Amino acid sequence: MNNLRKPVIGIILDLNTDSSKYSYASFPWYALRACYSQNVEKAGGIPVMLPYSQDIDATLEFIDGLIIPGCDEDIHPRFYGREILSDKVKTKDIRAEYELEIAKKALNRNMPVFGICNGLQLINILFGGTLIQHIPDHLSSELNHEQPPPKNIPTHPIIIKEGTILRSLSPTSEIMVNSTHHQAIENLGQGLVASAYAPDGIIEAVESKEYKFLVGVQWHAEYLNSQLDKNLFKRLIEASS
Repeated sequence: MNNLRKPVIGIILDLNTDSSKYSYASFPWYALRACYSQNVEKAGGIPVMLPYSQDIDATLEFIDGLIIPGCDEDIHPRFYGREILSDKVKTKDIRAEYELEIAKKALNRNMPVFGICNGLQLINILFGGTLIQHIPDHLSSELNHEQPPPKNIPTHPIIIKEGTILRSLSPTSEIMVNSTHHQAIENLGQGLVASAYAPDGIIEAVESKEYKFLVGVQWHAEYLNSQLDKNLFKRLIEASS
């Protein structure tokens, strides 16, 4: 990247097809919570919103880093060689297909990639991992990983593994996070390191030191509830510079 300009960070948008009278528009529309782009700007980058079905190779020519945000839908199990096992699974294949392709091509260029919630799960699938399709069907836990509103408030702790990228960015090895997911990592993707766990054993973060920057977190770090959350955005910008 030209050091005379700020790094450009591509943020993948969500596609909404709700055409009800209460919807934003009567035709499909893209959406993203403003805090994603605001955090990129605060950390020193330039945010660019990425719709689907575009020339991915050309897109990667003008961005320096990539954020894969959270969403309300699940990644179809067919992307990791499984069938749907729970009636709680609801998918949006057009988004998953785009995210898998752009993330793969970004990593082939050693471009910094930061995944949040859905983004962590997508990174795990990209490296050959699998997902728990509905946590309550898989284990009995006192933690509600799909907490009721308000969704941005931290409700449970995570323990960060020593010697990881995540630990180097956090003042403490235990922090509180919010939790808005009903799926989680089952089998860890090849080459990935699980760098944080919930007390019930659910993987809360993954990373790899084989790339310039590759980190995925299960919680919604865009709310900046901790110093770690702020440092993750700063590190993304630094790696993209």
